[in-house]
Amino acid sequence: MERILPAYPLWVIDPLFSVWAKTEVLNGDDTVFWTGQSKRACGFVRWNGKTYCFMGRYGGALPLEQTDVRVSAFSTDYTFRGEGFTLGVRFVSPLLPDDLKTLACPVCYTDYEVRAEGELPADFSVALMLDEEFCYNGERAAVAGGVLPLKGYEAAYFTRARNLVLSDTSDFCSPDWGDIYLAAEESWFVSESAVNGYLRDGKAAYVRKNCERQCLLGVNRAAKGTFMTAFDDKVSIFYFGEWLKGYFFRNGKTIIDALGYARKEHGSILAKCGAFDEALRKDCDAVGEGYYTLACAALRQSVGAHKLVETRKGELLFLSKENDSNGCIGTADVSYPSIPLYLLYNPELVNGMLRGIFDFAKMPVWTFGFAPHDVGTYPWCAGQVYGTAEREDKYCCGRFTEWNAPRTNQMLYLRPAASDVYNKDLQMPVEECGNMLIMTAAALRAGADKKLAKQNFSLLKKWVKYLEKFGLRPENQLCTDDFAGHLAGNVNLSLKALVGIESFAVICGALGKEGLAAEYEDRAQKFAAAFRKAAGEGVMPLAYGQEGTYSIKYNLLFDKLFGFDLVGQNVRERETAYYIERNARCGVPLDTRETYTKADWILWAAALTDDAEKARALYSPVVRYLRETPSRVPFGDWYYADRGDIVHFINRSVVGGVFAPLLKASGRMRA
Repeated sequence: MERILPAYPLWVIDPLFSVWAKTEVLNGDDTVFWTGQSKRACGFVRWNGKTYCFMGRYGGALPLEQTDVRVSAFSTDYTFRGEGFTLGVRFVSPLLPDDLKTLACPVCYTDYEVRAEGELPADFSVALMLDEEFCYNGERAAVAGGVLPLKGYEAAYFTRARNLVLSDTSDFCSPDWGDIYLAAEESWFVSESAVNGYLRDGKAAYVRKNCERQCLLGVNRAAKGTFMTAFDDKVSIFYFGEWLKGYFFRNGKTIIDALGYARKEHGSILAKCGAFDEALRKDCDAVGEGYYTLACAALRQSVGAHKLVETRKGELLFLSKENDSNGCIGTADVSYPSIPLYLLYNPELVNGMLRGIFDFAKMPVWTFGFAPHDVGTYPWCAGQVYGTAEREDKYCCGRFTEWNAPRTNQMLYLRPAASDVYNKDLQMPVEECGNMLIMTAAALRAGADKKLAKQNFSLLKKWVKYLEKFGLRPENQLCTDDFAGHLAGNVNLSLKALVGIESFAVICGALGKEGLAAEYEDRAQKFAAAFRKAAGEGVMPLAYGQEGTYSIKYNLLFDKLFGFDLVGQNVRERETAYYIERNARCGVPLDTRETYTKADWILWAAALTDDAEKARALYSPVVRYLRETPSRVPFGDWYYADRGDIVHFINRSVVGGVFAPLLKASGRMRA
């Protein structure tokens, strides 16, 4: 069976509910959480006295033969063959970026259809089982549950008996809180003995034994039907003193409303997903062969690495979790690479990424003249945790954050300026100022509400001043690609400063400040002239003066998309041609120093060229990487370009950058 992806999304809701298959054959291994933790879900078909397993592995069930797997924008589809029947199963996570209500509804579908060669046998049924490990992270804990009789269906649920809501901000974790639901014609909260009974005779019965593992069991007896899996986290985000539920649960809505909405709107939601997917496929085909696979690999993962909430003021927050990199929430340099996807389909989601950084930057504890990195660790927006001080004194007490252990945040946002919480040497000043300015300008160009930029114009003006002063030849400082060490005179960082200054001109123009816009267009021109002189002729080096080096200059993208073109298309074509020369089997290395690369930046680079063949030459190795990497995990963005194995960073939102060529083709960044 042809491999498409390293891992296949099944049920993706948010960073705390994300279930995957790590092999092509759905019943070849256990299903897992995005972290790799086992989250056993099994699927069964009862047919003529036998029980077959089509998902996961479960003793006592015969493995059903799988004949196909396919991936589209919102679904992963499987086909199976049995004695006298075929089974089609579709796992749908309807994370529609242009439909916020549906995106935020924490319900996924498992649709199935059985085609029999004759009549359905009397004992026919299709069933799903979820193991109790869905309820807790790591060590086993006591589980409680029940069944809700609803109109026309039932919903069974289980949860950790001692619910520790928002209790862990660790990176590589699943929650110790929240209720998991399985809805079907018949739903049961039972012990394993009941599941084994179903395997024997196809009959579900209430059996509860405290000495056994507890399960949810859903049973449908129609030849075509739907199961729903849902996650109610109860509280989604702590936001600087506000306890926020998910966006769907505004105005008092409950998980019962969510299940009801998903069931009632099943047909219309699938139709929306289908229309979106059809348009996406057509747009991807115009880019080139294999690109649709990349888009499908990225879409659910990127959206599902966020949580959508609304503040008490009615302001949208779209907060990412920095999965498998440190667990930060709302990180500016994680949002930045992801924005092509959201600029295309809903720029208000980009505003939702920006808002948290703006809000924190105005708090007394943030004393710097540049932009912050993050607003906490997911799901706590309690103040930036990156680069905190580690002084042994009365007001610091050693460390403000504790990594690699179950934890919650200190309330850093409450501290006065005199606390001196942050180590300046561990910040990303040019990086984050540029990110915030570029994202704000891009959101405005894409049609986002101007109110956010107006409210935070003084911050934006302060940050562009910082870039003017320090951006041309950045000092030795961190940037988002500092894996091999940071360095002074980083040329790509200098390019980000240039585009940040251009972006401020865009912002001023969008806000009706025409005089200031013209002034900053002129300043950007002068900065560009100084940059070209400093960078010299030929392929731009990694850092000023480092002849014979290179790095992927992805920060050139918005200079092109905004239409300023201060660096020149000839330079972009020269750069991309050189990257192609440096291509390894799975992509061009990030820079001269190492053999690893970043998938998001390769796709940004593919959007720099106007030559479709060159663009394909850049992105095609990333398609190969997805097919061949030995790391069977969700789309990892940091991997070895020659070998294709993961370095780090899986299931991150940054893969929204895959949509950069589509954003370029749309032309919507032009004035």
